[in-house]
Amino acid sequence: MGKCLRYVTANTDTEEQSFPVPKAFNTHVEELNLDALIQMADNLRVNESRKVESFELLCDHKEKFRDEIEFIWRFARAYGDMYELSTNTQEKKHYANIGKTLGEKAITRAPKNGYCHLWYAVLCGYVSEFEGLQNKINYGYRFKEHLDKAIEFLPEEPFLYYLKGRYCYAVSKLSWIERKMAATLFGNIPSSTVQEALQNFLKVEELQPAFSKSNYMFMAKCYADLNQIDNAVKFCNLAVLLPCITKEDKDAQKEVKKISTSLKR
Repeated sequence: MGKCLRYVTANTDTEEQSFPVPKAFNTHVEELNLDALIQMADNLRVNESRKVESFELLCDHKEKFRDEIEFIWRFARAYGDMYELSTNTQEKKHYANIGKTLGEKAITRAPKNGYCHLWYAVLCGYVSEFEGLQNKINYGYRFKEHLDKAIEFLPEEPFLYYLKGRYCYAVSKLSWIERKMAATLFGNIPSSTVQEALQNFLKVEELQPAFSKSNYMFMAKCYADLNQIDNAVKFCNLAVLLPCITKEDKDAQKEVKKISTSLKR
């Protein structure tokens, strides 16, 4: 499982990098057409424990389909998955940077494809985790810009409203110093409210009830901030009922316990 998989990075056609990733179960590259590949990669990705396999499947076919938009944004998404799955800081940085490069390629080639904007925004968010405050703010603007474009093209996609809710919530909690620095560097101050964040999380629930443990957790958080205690308790309880599968689920579960404890005081 520790064997290195060698692959050409998205940055150049000649540079090779080795990075340790678990070896996929299939040991040969099966020749697939684009539609079959996409379907297989998407189906594998539904299962959290097979996201690495989905990533390696795309790696195996990158030379054949590297210029196909439906392949490019999925490859960017797969690098985002690897970022999420990794616990090593250098690995996470590696996956985030290559994924962002693929995302840039995707939005350049297909500026009206909502999924290209969605995953470019997500990868910008991941890359920002390794940056100083100035670049974090810059990536924050970029994240919001491409998230809004993705919503324009995919107005019924619940994940987009979940991401926007998280963005609005984070911005509503920015300190005065952070707002001042944003204004100094970029000429305007990012602004949002807990109420605006809540509206986005409610939109997620409207589009897809029980979308995720994290969405319920953030709804509970917003209601607690707005002093609507009954609603906060309601969504804490709903969050607990959903299964813990991903790392995000486990983190949300811990946060729900904190919120529940604070509500009892």
